[in-house]
Order: sequence, then structure tokens, then C-alpha cells
Amino acid sequence: MNPEIKLTILKAFKFIIIIIAIDFCFGFFTKELFFSQTTGKFKRVTYAIRDANEDVIIFGSSHAHRHYVPEVIEKRISKTCYNAGADGQQLLFHRAMQKMIFKRNLPKIIILNIDENFLFKSEAAYNRLTDLNPYYAGYRNELKPILNLNSSAIDLKLFFNSYKTNSTLMHAIKYYIKPQIDYKGYRPLFGEMTVDKIEEYKKSKLEDEFIEFIDTNFVDALKDFIDDAQENKVKVVFVTSPNLMPRDTSKNESFQKIKEIAKLKKVLFIDFSNSPKFINKLDLFHDITHLNNKGATLFSASVANLIGNE
Repeated sequence: MNPEIKLTILKAFKFIIIIIAIDFCFGFFTKELFFSQTTGKFKRVTYAIRDANEDVIIFGSSHAHRHYVPEVIEKRISKTCYNAGADGQQLLFHRAMQKMIFKRNLPKIIILNIDENFLFKSEAAYNRLTDLNPYYAGYRNELKPILNLNSSAIDLKLFFNSYKTNSTLMHAIKYYIKPQIDYKGYRPLFGEMTVDKIEEYKKSKLEDEFIEFIDTNFVDALKDFIDDAQENKVKVVFVTSPNLMPRDTSKNESFQKIKEIAKLKKVLFIDFSNSPKFINKLDLFHDITHLNNKGATLFSASVANLIGNE
């Protein structure tokens, strides 16, 4: 072999070894930092996956995270409860969470808080799946089919230890500096809505992350979520959170499809979307779509009463 070529190959080999060593060291540090978090969203996800043994587990987006008070539910139905809701996350994430939780523990009841647009196409829903990367090494079989929906080269990407947690590093550091308190996963919101705030909301132009087109991956995730629970004798309950202002969902294809699936698979569906207990009750809402702590307490009690009567 030509000496120059041989030297080039040797240098390239040494470079690769150095990169792998750096990746290993950085990955080890970030992994330790990540899994030692005691507050914040990733601590809650890790707890739900690795430690939660509560009777009732709650899934959903911020409407789950902010609306279900475990202590209220526990008192009403005499079952332990943990809120595993995650802000901004949708069906693919919740299905992945369910698969990882079921690998270790089977709760008695799972509540999925339904957002009416859950089945509509959303690039954000795929992009936010990177929150699951740190768990890939321990749950490859559970996560690969879901993460592959966003990247066909997921094994190659997650071969590098530093890639698994680099997007979460700033979160970990932030919560070390400023702890984020929760109550069995629930984080309350305070403050009340006003007429002026409603008018401001109506004037604002919020970008909608959804495209009104049914994503079959989301449909499959919802069906699998139900099937997996029912096969494991875990009761599934769908719940829609209250709205401040009345909404007509009769023409929302996503919401109607969810109701159709629930009916077909005999899933209890509790719809509070236009409940008179909450419509136009400014003192129960923190903002236009989220209950404050007072509203969440009332809502949690109402949901628990209905589940307890089943």
C-alpha cells in the first residue's frame, strides 16, 4: 500500500477513535445529568416510565398536565394517581409512553385527555418526539417503530450518546438552577380570565400547528393505545377538558373520528367540552384554554365521580 494512503487511513482511524471517545465522555456526562433530575418535565417522564406504580395514570397534553389534580382523584375513588401529561405532546408521544410504562407496570385505569385536533396532521407532533431520545437505549423495541416515523435512520442517529440528550441539556440545567415544583405530576395555574383578556385573545392571530387532514399514523396510535390497554385488562377512559367559550365540534373530522373509534372499541368517553359547569365561568380559567387551580380541582372531582360510578 502507498505510504501516503496508509498514513491517511491511520489518521482517519485515529480521528474516528477520538470522536467516539469524546462522544462517550460527553454522552456519559449528559446522561448522568439527565437521569439525576429531580424536577421538570423530563423528571416527570422518567418517573412515569421507571417508577410509577399508581392505580391511575393520566396521559395528554397541557390540558392533562394542568387539569387533573391527582390528590382530588385519589380522595374520590380511593385509588392512587399520577399525572403523566406532557405539554405540547400528542398521540405518538402518549402511545410511546404507554408502551414503556406497560413494560414494567400495569395500572388499573388510564385516562387519556382528548384534544379535539389530535388526529390532524402536525409536524410539531413528530418533531417533539426527540424528547424520547434519552430513553432509546433502554426501550429500543418500544420506541423504534414510533421514532422511525420521523426518521428512518434513528438507529444511526442514536448510536451517538451525545445526540440522545443534547436537545434536553438546557432543560436539565434550567431545572437544577430553578426547580419546577409539581404535585404528583400536576402543576397548577393561578389567576383568572377577564373579559379584556378574552377580547385580546380574539384579536390575536395564533399560528395553528395543525393541518385539517387526518394523519393515519395518529389514528393507528390511538387504536393501538386502546388495544394494548384492553389486552392487558387496563381500563381506558377518554376525557375532553372544558372550554371557556362554547365550541361546535360537530364538523371537526378529527374529533368525530375519535368519538367513532371510542364507540367502536367500547371506551368510556366523558365529554366536558361544553359543560355548563365551566362555560363562561371566568373565575375557573387561567387563560382561554386552560383551567386555573380552582377550575382543575372542580374538573378533577367531576371526572373522578363519573369514573367511580362506572
